[in-house]
Amino acid sequence: MRKVLFIVFLIPVMVFGQPVSENFEDGIPVRWIQYPCGRWSADTISPLSGYYSLHHSFDNTEPGTDRIAFDLNGLKPSDSVTVWKFSIRHAYKPSQNNNWAFFLMSDRGPSDMLPGNSVSGYALGVNIESKNDSLCLCKLVEGGPVVILKTSVNWEEDIGVDSVATLIVRRNIEGFWQVSIMNEDNEEVTVGETYDPDLFNCWWAGIMYRYTSSQDCKLWIDDISISGHFEPDRTAPDIDTVYFTGKGAIHLEFDELLYESPGPEQFKLMPGDHSPDEVISNGSSYDLYFTEVFENKNYYSLYIKGLCDRYGNCCDRETDSIPLAFPSTGDLIITEIMPDPEPPVNLPACEYIEILNVSGFDMNFEDIQLVINDKTFVFPRFILHNGDYVIVSNETDISRFSGYGSVVNTDKQFSLSNEGGLIVLENYGNEMIHGIEYEEGWFANSLKADGGWSLEMIDTDFPFSGELNWSDSGDNRGGSPGMQNSVQGFNPDLSVPVINNIFPSDPCRIQIPFSESMDAGVTGEGRWNIDGFEITGSYFTGRLQREIELKLDDSLSEAVIYEIDIAAEMTDMAGNILVMNDNRFGLPLMTGYSDLVINEILFDPLPGGAEFIELYNRSGKIIDLYDHFIVSCNTETSDTGKIIWLSSFHRCLMPGGYYVITDGREAVINSYTSSQPQNITELSSIPSLPDKSGSLLLFNRSMDLVDKTEYYADMHFSLLSVTGGVSLERIDSFLPGTDHANWRSASAMSGYATPGLPNSCGNYGDISSGSATMKLSSRKISPDNDGFEDFLIIEIDLPSDENILELYIFNDMGYNVRKLAENKTAGYNSKIIWDGCDNNGNLLTEGIYIIWLKVISPEGRTPEVFKDVCALVY
Repeated sequence: MRKVLFIVFLIPVMVFGQPVSENFEDGIPVRWIQYPCGRWSADTISPLSGYYSLHHSFDNTEPGTDRIAFDLNGLKPSDSVTVWKFSIRHAYKPSQNNNWAFFLMSDRGPSDMLPGNSVSGYALGVNIESKNDSLCLCKLVEGGPVVILKTSVNWEEDIGVDSVATLIVRRNIEGFWQVSIMNEDNEEVTVGETYDPDLFNCWWAGIMYRYTSSQDCKLWIDDISISGHFEPDRTAPDIDTVYFTGKGAIHLEFDELLYESPGPEQFKLMPGDHSPDEVISNGSSYDLYFTEVFENKNYYSLYIKGLCDRYGNCCDRETDSIPLAFPSTGDLIITEIMPDPEPPVNLPACEYIEILNVSGFDMNFEDIQLVINDKTFVFPRFILHNGDYVIVSNETDISRFSGYGSVVNTDKQFSLSNEGGLIVLENYGNEMIHGIEYEEGWFANSLKADGGWSLEMIDTDFPFSGELNWSDSGDNRGGSPGMQNSVQGFNPDLSVPVINNIFPSDPCRIQIPFSESMDAGVTGEGRWNIDGFEITGSYFTGRLQREIELKLDDSLSEAVIYEIDIAAEMTDMAGNILVMNDNRFGLPLMTGYSDLVINEILFDPLPGGAEFIELYNRSGKIIDLYDHFIVSCNTETSDTGKIIWLSSFHRCLMPGGYYVITDGREAVINSYTSSQPQNITELSSIPSLPDKSGSLLLFNRSMDLVDKTEYYADMHFSLLSVTGGVSLERIDSFLPGTDHANWRSASAMSGYATPGLPNSCGNYGDISSGSATMKLSSRKISPDNDGFEDFLIIEIDLPSDENILELYIFNDMGYNVRKLAENKTAGYNSKIIWDGCDNNGNLLTEGIYIIWLKVISPEGRTPEVFKDVCALVY
């Protein structure tokens, strides 16, 4: 390679146009520009050759970095071999603060011609980037110097402070570089070769001199020549890059420097015929600022007129189809996350987040930020094209995702929690673009939850569906970063958004949390109504748009229950209409003893079930569950267990309201048909509930005891042979929870538990102590599914809270055709439905049927038997 390169460089140089040749015998040419002014002169002090040399002659009292440069009008290194030659003497030992560089080509003039500024080009010098005193060829990209060739010349050792060095640099059209030095016999000696094909705008060449205050005036340059293909610039400037940086700002970059900065009148933005109010220049780039805020997700055209370069080439241009597209809600969506990459399956052992652009426009990541829990991360300028994916990774892991698609990193290291957390994309208006609050429980396969597998979104058309729209990856690599998810499928969001709680954060503000992310319309004017109040403000308070705060024009009063109404239809992100389960709210009051009571306990669940504790507000107060905690207590040692707060956020429990805590919400809901899901809350843990016996203590935040309960396994109904999966229910909320007689087993007719609903054995009304009664909803049943008397309701009122029921249907011949209840426990009230079918699920024929009921009480009373008749007709 070295031999081939040398042969190429020996080809005679073809000169087009006018090469540069300057010996300074006539002074510094007019076209040479100094920065700062007055730092250089062509004088006779120790000239390198002839009578005059270019000399740094400014005696500075402070350190400085001075430059002098000249315009290269039309140098084209891509069209011919280019040769730079100059003589130089630096009369001081090179160091970090005393060095020089000859800019062979630069896209910036002398004011920017130093490392660290925005200059791009090539420079030969000593200690430009390194500190080893070697003569080096450096490439600068946007001011950042990179050594591409370290020659064999050590300037301090091989040249010194008294010698003059004549240097020659050659570059052929392919990008092979050669650096040579003239020896004492005036022969070229090659001191280094390299290959770097990059080229920048070759508009300037010049010298940079960095010095301390005592070492100025010690640099001489002479006999500068540049030969190659020179083709004078006869092309008008053109827009190289244009994009919106805001809804009222445009960034322009021209392919060359303009002669003078343009004025606002030279630009027109269409449609609308808008001129900028201000034009700010930065070299060859310009920022246009408009008073108007333009419509997002639209295309615009920019007209420019009378813009000229420094050679008098002028232009009028139109640039059309400039997209104004800034990400808003739903434009970019998080489609895959890898929170726990260890142990890896067949992917890099790195955390990552995958993002998909579904906006219909290309999106600039410079306009968004990533929020992980409470930390914010910033993206570099990166364009994600519509329909494309990008992998977000830490900078240290970028190379490991080579071959997986586009990758972008944030400004600092991020980390995803294995257990779960919040991930949100936001624009700089703090508007949510997309976000999730994932949990380890989103993994359907517990083995995959141990690491190496990603979580993937199922249906990208419904990105705000939450857990129901996510699954562990089905890709045998452990995930599918940078491509369509392996679990991609149809999975529409049919869940109705719900308001389960309304809470006043202070007398003038109301917090309303939603069960899922809501459309921005929920904050619109006139969407909410409270009698007697004007709502003066409405805004989201959570990053996922799952909670809003309403500001009132007046203060709420204590001990008053208010109602709020939805004044206009509101929806979630998928268009499902919002439902409010309870529109009551008010200012909460401090609880006293027995205001809030432990009402039901399941301490021995069936396999696959979950324990729970139900609380009941038996007072007339509004209670804030956030201010209460519950602990288990050892009745023998009086030791208490871990404190469990009832709620991690402020939550109103209205008078007569129920609240259930469990560590397995879905298991409770699925196990008991007589449950109210909206009243059931899952906590990470609940107090210990031993199977044989236990004690629970309920406190408010002031450490006042609110309720105390003891339970024993033998408190269950004595006729129950199996008590697993059966809860204990409090009979009377006004009697002590420590009274064993105030607790009964939940009835079989209720499904053995009633979490979130009135207790099956509870005394909530006036129950007489007389005989039991049986009442039919009708004297006939017509099971033809026409909506009229399709089934029979058998209502049973009983004088006690512990009963055993047997209920059968007989035909007119005396045969038992349907068993509705056999040895089923029941409380005061029970309702049983007959659908007109026999024991095999087949519809019975028309006729007269006998309803036969036997009630067995544990006190030893004679069982009561009831009979009634019903006609089955079609």
